[in-house]
Amino acid sequence: MPASVVGDAGYLAGVLDIARTGQGVALLAAVGPAPDGLTPCNGLPPVPPIPMSALARPGADPATVEAAFSAVRDLLRP
Repeated sequence: MPASVVGDAGYLAGVLDIARTGQGVALLAAVGPAPDGLTPCNGLPPVPPIPMSALARPGADPATVEAAFSAVRDLLRP
């Protein structure tokens, strides 16, 4: 399916704002309900899963890092 970039944002809030204006669609992880002002877009081709990575800042508490990473893994598992 042909696509073009209509906006660029350094933060998720900017991506959501662009989608809310109707300029395009945003491909988001399916965790919980859609963000306010957005609805799922049916009829698009399926998207294969992609790898995700996360890094902790140097010096972060290892127990906190593991708890955060574990929570995200639990949210993203089907």
